[in-house]
Amino acid sequence: MRHPSTGTGSGDAFDALVNGRLFRMWTGGERGDGGGSALTWLLLVPLVLAVLFFGIQAGENGYARSIAQAAAEAGVRAAISAPGDPSRAEPAAQSFLIANAGSHLRQTSVSVTTDGVLVTVTVSGTPPSVFPGGTGPLTRTASGPLELLGQGVVP
Repeated sequence: MRHPSTGTGSGDAFDALVNGRLFRMWTGGERGDGGGSALTWLLLVPLVLAVLFFGIQAGENGYARSIAQAAAEAGVRAAISAPGDPSRAEPAAQSFLIANAGSHLRQTSVSVTTDGVLVTVTVSGTPPSVFPGGTGPLTRTASGPLELLGQGVVP
């Protein structure tokens, strides 16, 4: 009797042994890698995900710092333009944050200090976190001289 798929042999157990099917089963010739590939993926996937999420967090922190710095600079620009008035700094910085921060900078605060010649705007906030525990608050500061020449004051 011939084997239906190969067309050779008699199809008995001895023929299967000679053709190698049973021999490979008994000796483990086609056993694969023994789970090594699964173990590699088990260790590699969490590592890749951690690197990905750390990258996302770093980008989010950088963008939040950029927004805070730009808001502080917007407050300084509003305060130093002629005639110089420090009271315009906080509303300008707050309106910049409302227009641009969105969900990228939370729990914001703006403080303005002046010594009569120099105005300093400080913007603080917290960026969102990808990881539990998250990141701490950030603070950015910008300063500039008040325009006092049109007010009869010589610095």
